Amino acid sequence: MSEVTATKDRTGEVLPIVRPGKSIGKSALSGTQTFTSTAPDGEAIYIFCTSLIHVAEGATVTDTDAPIDARGGVYLNANRGRSISVKLLAGEDPAVVWIHEVR
Repeated sequence: MSEVTATKDRTGEVLPIVRPGKSIGKSALSGTQTFTSTAPDGEAIYIFCTSLIHVAEGATVTDTDAPIDARGGVYLNANRGRSISVKLLAGEDPAVVWIHEVR
């Protein structure tokens, strides 16, 4: 079995991705509504959403923050203790977003 990796830790070492861990948030999104997760305890998160979303660290997310396609799920680096905020890209249909820590 090959090792699956998607990110690196703060020292540049490969962080093995085993599976999503503890949920740090789930919410239905529509229009300009935003959602802010609880803060992760680790340094990587997994986000899944059925639409395109903007993602930002902290309690505020805007249309100028990074847009990502999380429809197939995406692993991202995270800062321990900092929440993640998301909102739909303009024109996207209502969707549900799930954010998990990675184990």
